[in-house]
Amino acid sequence: MYVSNDDIAAMKRILFKRADRSDSDRPLDVAIRPISLCWRVNDRAPSYKTAVANAAYICRDDEPKDRYGDMPHAFATRRYELRAGGLMLPSSAPKWAEEPYRIWREADAAADATGDPTAVSAWHVMCEIPATLAPSTWEPLVRDFVANELVAKGAAAQWAIHAMQGDDGEWIVAPHAHVIVSARRWRHDARQGERHSAWAGSFRRQQNLAEAWRKRIRNRRGLLAFA
Repeated sequence: MYVSNDDIAAMKRILFKRADRSDSDRPLDVAIRPISLCWRVNDRAPSYKTAVANAAYICRDDEPKDRYGDMPHAFATRRYELRAGGLMLPSSAPKWAEEPYRIWREADAAADATGDPTAVSAWHVMCEIPATLAPSTWEPLVRDFVANELVAKGAAAQWAIHAMQGDDGEWIVAPHAHVIVSARRWRHDARQGERHSAWAGSFRRQQNLAEAWRKRIRNRRGLLAFA
């Protein structure tokens, strides 16, 4: 098993638990991390090494296996943090694409086949959800973002929302969304496994995704202001 407790702790530290900051006077946190064996540039460390592990992590699922073996049992013991989630695909997606983790296994295999340990199989997008937004708005907000910014462009995306509130009303895990986006063409055609930068793989595209999320939050806050 390659995902250690230290790995899990490191992931938790970047999940936007910044209750000391005002909800309205700062930019929202949006982080996009590469998924690969050892991709690294400047201070941008990679996420877990496989797309399967990242998808299992956000789904709080310890049943899948990747090339390294079983997922940590800790994934499932934290399932209470999972508020919603699923796999979103273009309407033209073939039936096989709905098989759990198949797209992510094939993305990992395509990256592995390059022989390059820095080859990215997928991208892990994490978006802060302001705690002032009602929980009933979280899922429509995330699904709209995934559908219009990723799936409409042909991407496959696994998404999840995590949050946990204590009995005193304080956030133990502040609300946030995860999206796993394939970095590889996933359809079974002549181009399967090729890199695809237009979904989340270029710096400009990642900037656009972050701004698209922040714009949705600004619009939602504007609706609340006039409610």
